[in-house]
Amino acid sequence: MRLVAICILMVTMVSTDTYAASNPVDDANKVAEQPISEQFQPKSVMIASQTGQVLYDYHPNEETDPASLTKVMTMYLTLDAMKRGDIKGSDEIKITQEYQKMTELPNLSASPLKVGESYTVDQFLDQITLKSSNAATLILADKISGDSSKFTDQMNEKAKKLGMTHTHFTNPTGADTKLLEEFAPKAYKDEGKTTSTARDMNKLMYHIIKTHPNVLQYSKKTSAKQHGEVLTPKNTSLKGQENELRGADGLKTGTSDDGYNLALTAKRDGLRLNETILNVQPYPDQAAENARHLIANALMEQQFQDYEYKKVLSKGEHKINDHRYNVKADLYDVVPKDMDQVKFKVNDNDEIYVDYPRQFIKGTHAPKVKADKENAFTSFFKDLFE
Repeated sequence: MRLVAICILMVTMVSTDTYAASNPVDDANKVAEQPISEQFQPKSVMIASQTGQVLYDYHPNEETDPASLTKVMTMYLTLDAMKRGDIKGSDEIKITQEYQKMTELPNLSASPLKVGESYTVDQFLDQITLKSSNAATLILADKISGDSSKFTDQMNEKAKKLGMTHTHFTNPTGADTKLLEEFAPKAYKDEGKTTSTARDMNKLMYHIIKTHPNVLQYSKKTSAKQHGEVLTPKNTSLKGQENELRGADGLKTGTSDDGYNLALTAKRDGLRLNETILNVQPYPDQAAENARHLIANALMEQQFQDYEYKKVLSKGEHKINDHRYNVKADLYDVVPKDMDQVKFKVNDNDEIYVDYPRQFIKGTHAPKVKADKENAFTSFFKDLFE
């Protein structure tokens, strides 16, 4: 077996800094194909989906209104129910008078639903990702929990489990509860808007993609035809859309009087990045609505240029920090592309990981692989005849 000596030196790179040096617009303009106005200053967080590593953040914990990004949690609980076998994507739901009235609420996006029509759970999920339908979220909440207050309770319970410490949901849609009128959850009808942060929304993205990767089968769609209506996406970063970003396949847009929001995910060469952009202002403003995609695309493009997900250590025998180890599996990690040499550390459990300055969202950590340390006698003679 050929021994590979691992050098423990590492050049400190500027690209390992997870914090924005200036602000998202300034950083986006470094790589943007067209100039982006300085008036747009969103909160932003980007993580590597494989590891939970934070690659970029700007005002990550500032509480604000996530608007329809809230619907990602509704989708999460729906996919949970599907995974448990409580419902199926092919289950049909018949439109009642009450459901039709949900689509007629003023100032809220929805696909038109008529009494007597039937839609599948899958079709309602398409309405959420493509049309951002508020009625679809309320109908799914009713299907799963029988009561929107109970469903909202479950949303908040799930948020707590996921470590979304700055998030409080007030309904399944993300709209201000007063706009839902009679359909607002009774236990939350006086609470107004949902509150969250760019970091919390990114945690939600991380967990839904990890737990339910099939969510991307819904969020990557660019059209769907239902009862004569053709649904098209609000997410213009998707393939074939106005602001197409290579590799983008989800996840959700959101809009309120606090600004324009975007939860964007994309994958290239094995690396998946999840990004949240919150409160691109002013509202209403078509330029600001478009800017959320320009900013998100440019920031993500920069991180794809700077980072890669690759095998950093092969299974087998290696010399690390003057000790020999038999590494039990290949080690993959997200590292800067300009990192000349990699520094490895071994913890007290004889697990090897890459050591460089970085941060992770709560509950995640640097990838590790198990290794057996050779005894000193064997190692001495191998060194002697090396």
